[in-house]
Amino acid sequence: MGKFNNDQVSAAIWLAAGIIISLAALRYDLGALASPGTGFMPFLAGLAIVLFSFLGLVQGTLWRKQGVGWKPPMRGLRWEKSVMVLAALFAYILLLTPLGFSLCTALFIGFLLRTVKPQKWFVVIAGSILTALGSYGIFELWLKAQLPKGPWGF
Repeated sequence: MGKFNNDQVSAAIWLAAGIIISLAALRYDLGALASPGTGFMPFLAGLAIVLFSFLGLVQGTLWRKQGVGWKPPMRGLRWEKSVMVLAALFAYILLLTPLGFSLCTALFIGFLLRTVKPQKWFVVIAGSILTALGSYGIFELWLKAQLPKGPWGF
């Protein structure tokens, strides 16, 4: 791995993934711009992945020429916050139906704002309430998705 840096390797992997996605989407009907088929969005997504990974590959190559080399990706990682976020996601899933979408979302965002990147209490409370209300407005009111109702009916 000494000849490449992390950005080059990850960009090459995503470039291959984008090409595979685009080629697989060609098996489906692409349709036309006015009437897209089932393969149109996956094809565009694959092309976007190819474009961005190519740009990342170029950037990684330029950095490599400046002396940025390979670094083991797992060295020095701290897992505590990742485990806390994962545990919070599992708790969110388990509590979503009994507590309802709005309350569960507010508690989840509040937990993240206070523990993962600690914020002041005003930011935690305002951020969690605004996020829950905004999400409720988008999903329940605008998109008409049926969200779990809590014991208080919201």
